[in-house]
Amino acid sequence: MTSTSKLTDDLKDRIKSTLKEIAVQEHSAPNKQMLKDMPGRIVLACPYCGDSHTDDTKKRGNLYWGTLQYHCYNCGHHTNIHTMAKDFQVRMGQSQDTFNVIDYIQSNKMKVKQSDALQHNILKKLNDIAITVDEFKKFAHAEEIQPGDWIWFKLKERLLHNRAEEFLYSPKTYKLWILNFGANGNIIGVQSRRMKGYGQRYLTYDIGKLYEEMKKEHGLTEEELARVNKASTLFGIMQLNFQRDVTIFEGPLDAKFMSNSLALATAGRSTEEFDEMATVRYMFDNDKTGKKKMIEKLKKGRSVFMWQKFLQDFKLDKYDIKDLNDLMLKCYELKNDAHKKINDYFTSSQLDLWYI
Repeated sequence: MTSTSKLTDDLKDRIKSTLKEIAVQEHSAPNKQMLKDMPGRIVLACPYCGDSHTDDTKKRGNLYWGTLQYHCYNCGHHTNIHTMAKDFQVRMGQSQDTFNVIDYIQSNKMKVKQSDALQHNILKKLNDIAITVDEFKKFAHAEEIQPGDWIWFKLKERLLHNRAEEFLYSPKTYKLWILNFGANGNIIGVQSRRMKGYGQRYLTYDIGKLYEEMKKEHGLTEEELARVNKASTLFGIMQLNFQRDVTIFEGPLDAKFMSNSLALATAGRSTEEFDEMATVRYMFDNDKTGKKKMIEKLKKGRSVFMWQKFLQDFKLDKYDIKDLNDLMLKCYELKNDAHKKINDYFTSSQLDLWYI
């Protein structure tokens, strides 16, 4: 196999032909079938989600020449050109092209800078439009939580009372607000949890939804808004250090029990933009959905938590433990220090599929 350390112009042309074939195959509107050259990338109407359904000139799919990674800023789908071609059953122009493309993707896989993967310019924009705590308190009729408050005792039941400053509470609507802070201590997103009464238990608000509800103007383009919205519901995104292990959880409450962690607010959110980062690992819930997601990650060589092995080793498998918060509560109740061994139970070996 011939290795390639850079993309030749001929290979770039054939990759563009592959993208064009996909666009024509998946879109009927002529505008959506067109590709657009941009510095360092090709943009196209996303073939996965169809892109905008109201404006056929919108092109929010991006293929980056530096890595051959593809990302859509409409649906969040992330992949690479090799997988993309397979997804749509389109062959590369020459037989050798496939090998060269795979070689190039692998060679550049771990060279993706953190700033490229997380779009630090977008994080800066998000931080710039973050909402002050006082603004949000006024909008949500929310209050700070004080020791002795009813909601403080509810937090204590979950071992979270020592982090009460990371929450707000609206007494009239019985809503606990879980805050996602920007780098300057302002709010970039929230998740509400209804503590009493009827209605949806959890609601997640991205920064765009907050601006809409508060009738504020953000001044962002549609593409910028889509990107900051996605980042704003990554709880803890502004506090991460990617030089250390980063643990990704489904929910914000679990993430509060582990330093340098990130919460998705839902297991259904795409996390493929993090899969290229060597320090990222996954600890989804100990349920059918969470295990399925971790098995998918493990098959891709990503590091995941072995719930079954951990619970069996520490004789905790007879209890109903569905997430890290449950585990911490049970350890506290039993005076068991099993939680101190969590870091020993992450694996990236497919031989450990049985233990998930």
